[in-house]
Amino acid sequence: MTPRSFFAIVIKIIAIYLIVESLAEIPQLLGTLMSFFQIGGFSGSGIGGLIVPLFWIALIVAFYIFFFRLCLFKTDWIIDKLKLDRGFDEEKFEINMHRSVILKIVIIVVGALMAADSLPQLCKQVFAYFQSSAIYSSFKTNLASGWIVYYFVKFSIGLFLMSANRIVVNFIELKRKETTQNTELE
Repeated sequence: MTPRSFFAIVIKIIAIYLIVESLAEIPQLLGTLMSFFQIGGFSGSGIGGLIVPLFWIALIVAFYIFFFRLCLFKTDWIIDKLKLDRGFDEEKFEINMHRSVILKIVIIVVGALMAADSLPQLCKQVFAYFQSSAIYSSFKTNLASGWIVYYFVKFSIGLFLMSANRIVVNFIELKRKETTQNTELE
């Protein structure tokens, strides 16, 4: 393994981890927007009160998408600009594993972390739902129902990453090959 391929793997690992962690921000963002609407934060300020927060949200989401695409699919560009593969005494590291095997291991670990992180929270929210089911009449009106859905989806994504890791690795490798072919044509 060369220093270049090592740093490409490290950058992709960081990107995959940050993607998984950024998924936790979506329910918080939606909850903030919903509470802002319920309080009436937009009613007194007119259309300007709606445009400014939506602009900032769109800007932040665009930054996240740009950063993730850059880290996952343009790792060679990052390595070239930061000169990460310069200054090593040896041309090769003695790790005899293919890039896709390491990515597969990382995706399994990230999926396991997601599943292990969300399962206790899912159980807690289901318990809270059954505790308060006497107060609320339906799943839709219960306060815990949104979190139950969120943690169930997060747990399911973790299980998917652990079981279908080859699909994710093939997608990343396919995008890497397409990027390499496009740069060779230019």
